[in-house]
Amino acid sequence: MASLTSTSPHLATRRNVLRGLLAVAACTALGMAKKPEISVRFFEESSAHDTDHFSRIIEFHHPPHKGYVSSIPSIDETMIKAVYPVEAGNGTWGCTFFLNARGQTALDVVSTSRKGSTLVAFIATKGGVHQAAELLIDKRITDGIISIPEGLTELEIDAITKSWPSLAPQKPKPGKKAPSTPISLNSVFSTPKT
Repeated sequence: MASLTSTSPHLATRRNVLRGLLAVAACTALGMAKKPEISVRFFEESSAHDTDHFSRIIEFHHPPHKGYVSSIPSIDETMIKAVYPVEAGNGTWGCTFFLNARGQTALDVVSTSRKGSTLVAFIATKGGVHQAAELLIDKRITDGIISIPEGLTELEIDAITKSWPSLAPQKPKPGKKAPSTPISLNSVFSTPKT
């Protein structure tokens, strides 16, 4: 009769394989998996009465003045599910971020509770961190869509589109001919003539 604690070579090999798989799964779950090469975080404006642990001083650009933002982001890169990059008119790029359910809830809460204040976007790459935008919270946002209108570099947009699915139309690859007659919505959704 076989024992459950048998030390046969096949059982020992299976145990080692299972231990190895468990170790890999634990490392992945604990954040040792590959991280995105860019982070996008939105911080809400805070009060000067908050302590150093809860806020930090920054220079606002529009209008120029010193102010405070929360030390903890209201929205971060873990809440982004898709992006839509656009070229801004001033030679920089902008990007619209579509948030997951958790991000949608966070944006709804901050746009309701902090109306009249500012949401400040920071972009961090291996090269450093910069303040990308200051967004006035003037109404409640329930759709989970937030935009940085301008100020992003082409390298940052490349990193963003590598980290999240892009909803922007794909440019034709070099050497491939674009369709000669674009499809219009009218031709797709037109009603048949009788």
